[in-house]
Amino acid sequence: MNSQELIHRYLLGIASEDDVRQLERLLQNDPTVQDEFLLQAEMDAHLRQEAQSAGVPDMAEAPARRSPMANDASIQPRRRTRFAWAAFSAASLLVALLWLLTSQDSAPDPLIHITSINGPLMWTGNGGQITQTLAVGDSLTGGSIELLAPDSWVEFAFEDQSTVSLTGLTAVTITDSAHGTTATKRKEMHLKHGRLCANVRQQPSDSPLLIRTPSAELTVLGTQFDVETESESTRLTVNQGRVRLKRLTDGSEIDVPASQTILASLQDQDGLTPSARQTPVTVWQSDLRNDVVHGKWFSDLSVLAKQLKIAVAEGDLSMEAARAAFKKAATFDDSAGSLWATPTTYGSLVVLSPQRSVTQPVLLTASTSVRVRGRCHANVPLTIGLSTGFTDGGFAGKYRAEIPAASLTVGEAFEVELPLHEFVDTKQRTHLPIGYELKDWWCIAENASVKIEITNVELTKTPAKETP
Repeated sequence: MNSQELIHRYLLGIASEDDVRQLERLLQNDPTVQDEFLLQAEMDAHLRQEAQSAGVPDMAEAPARRSPMANDASIQPRRRTRFAWAAFSAASLLVALLWLLTSQDSAPDPLIHITSINGPLMWTGNGGQITQTLAVGDSLTGGSIELLAPDSWVEFAFEDQSTVSLTGLTAVTITDSAHGTTATKRKEMHLKHGRLCANVRQQPSDSPLLIRTPSAELTVLGTQFDVETESESTRLTVNQGRVRLKRLTDGSEIDVPASQTILASLQDQDGLTPSARQTPVTVWQSDLRNDVVHGKWFSDLSVLAKQLKIAVAEGDLSMEAARAAFKKAATFDDSAGSLWATPTTYGSLVVLSPQRSVTQPVLLTASTSVRVRGRCHANVPLTIGLSTGFTDGGFAGKYRAEIPAASLTVGEAFEVELPLHEFVDTKQRTHLPIGYELKDWWCIAENASVKIEITNVELTKTPAKETP
């Protein structure tokens, strides 16, 4: 089996243990395979994003002040990108998917059972059966779960009562395999993207739980931890016990103890160094460029360059004047810009994660307010959502507040401040997120064609009311 096929199987979560070991050997010894792995991981993420991003506003649809052109992330690649790889990768993904649907054993034993569920998701079983109607109590064999909306979550338990929570836009493949001297069934998960929280009972020493991501492998004997992954990096936070992390590109390993966090990146070949959990903060200022999980970032400078190019092409400005205007603007900070929602099956969506730009946990308190600035280019209501976690680890819940259409003017800037008591639990609708940590922030309109532009998100403290 060549390196390309091994990489495809790994990224799809269908690689066998022998496949993974062979790929690890190639990655450790062949820089060409390292580059190939990174490229395919990036392309895998790019294809997912592009499938969701059709309909992002172009120059003609954007306000004159800011006319988005190309996502900065796409015009400043860290590695080379070739369009031809998209077709090749898509075809290979299809071949691998067909293998997955036709090569499984018949009538496998149940592996997990659902304990809690909310929002839309899709389950693909070993035999290729697809369903979107899972319910609490369902028993499932190995397969893949994909959560389809920001307020989706699912919690499930293995037969030994080890529990796992998946939240937000997350996809994972779940399998088990005979392993070790006693042929114990070892639990394995491939976290393709998103967030996973697990409370794992003690596992046989020769059959630990394995969690694979595009950039790392986690070996778990018994612990409580949270892990978040994207195409190029994996962030692990251990809350109890210890987890062994291996960075896939070079085979570096480290045991991460309780109350420690570590980031394993495909781009970073330096030593793996965990950091101690820091004291939480109660205010947060979004870094739109770096915090984005879902959406398209456009810098003001890139927009200006596009506007100047159009002006020159239409004869409204000379090339010399355009260069002078751009040079003057380029001397200023290029961090200014906006984040545009991209369409999904369930609406036009922006998602931010504070963990992308701050190292401290962000704590929600009774005095917390969520301040949002932006523009909505349609007369529709917006939903602001919060994904939260417990301070000692694990998923705590999803909360949402509504911005009515009447409070928004189409195409004009808005600023809203939402006290925490306006957010309701998306399922129980009785609890407030006070005392929880903020994991994700999102904004969604139910119509996927709606253009939403976010220019700032922050957590502030609501001033205390004066006592008369």
